[in-house]
Amino acid sequence: MQKLDAKLDRLDAKIDVQFAEFGGKFASINGRFTGVEGRLSGISERFNALPTVWTMLGIVFTTWALGSGILIFAMNYLRR
Repeated sequence: MQKLDAKLDRLDAKIDVQFAEFGGKFASINGRFTGVEGRLSGISERFNALPTVWTMLGIVFTTWALGSGILIFAMNYLRR
């Protein structure tokens, strides 16, 4: 019976070592996922900083209006 208890104690110690190793591996994986999540949130912030379709249309129409205004002014000024 004592031999069996000794073997079970050694087995228990080996299992504890294995669990500790698995814990370390999972902690490193968790750290990697945290880094990936941080990078992904940075990417989403960059996409949120991009102008929307309405902003782009506003910019395009404003530049067209300014360009045509400058052209009309230049044509009227050159007529004199």
